[in-house]
Amino acid sequence: MSKENRQETDAGIVKEIARTTVERSDDIRHDVRALTLKALSEGRLDTKKINKVIHAVMEGASIGAEDKGEQTKDALTDAMSGMDDALAKSAEASKLAIEEAAGHIKDFSSHDLKQALDDLLTLEELFFDTVRDVAKGTNETVKETLSDLVKHAQQSGTNVGKTTSDAATSLNQKLGNTVKDTASATIKATADVVAHIASASAGILEGIADTLQSESKNKSDKE
Repeated sequence: MSKENRQETDAGIVKEIARTTVERSDDIRHDVRALTLKALSEGRLDTKKINKVIHAVMEGASIGAEDKGEQTKDALTDAMSGMDDALAKSAEASKLAIEEAAGHIKDFSSHDLKQALDDLLTLEELFFDTVRDVAKGTNETVKETLSDLVKHAQQSGTNVGKTTSDAATSLNQKLGNTVKDTASATIKATADVVAHIASASAGILEGIADTLQSESKNKSDKE
């Protein structure tokens, strides 16, 4: 099986799990967050991967919510919140990976930092754009609900938006004076740095996901 076909299969699995989660879960927000974190932590955590995961999860969630009647809005609200939580954690992982890269990659430059920060700061808009795209293929009730949820999130703010903004501010303060001040980095060099950050981010996110899963298990055992 080719890499592209395998990715499509993986996306199909994530979509199906998201559908059954929204149909059956007693805690949709928690379970969507867990599913999203797991999917994001596999392979590289880059913009292309994040887009595919958001699309698969929200498409599955939309299908699962279609037949929930009066509970459709609540189910989609919880799914969006779970996705938002997961993306905020991915932003934290990316921040840590950028810091690690700046400290260990010899020729890490201001050009690389700008590229990494740009990728980080697009997360919230990527979230909104992908949900809007998913909404186009749903029934009228789900489409209207998703559109309203995006509008509300834009007005009230999101966890991922706050996290990325704080991370960018922190990284600029910490790394602005330490990275090599040059804009002459080659395209290949920048691509190599971005690939390194994407791989490191996924590894860090996996650790975050495992920690959250362990905390949830301990909480459940106590209850």
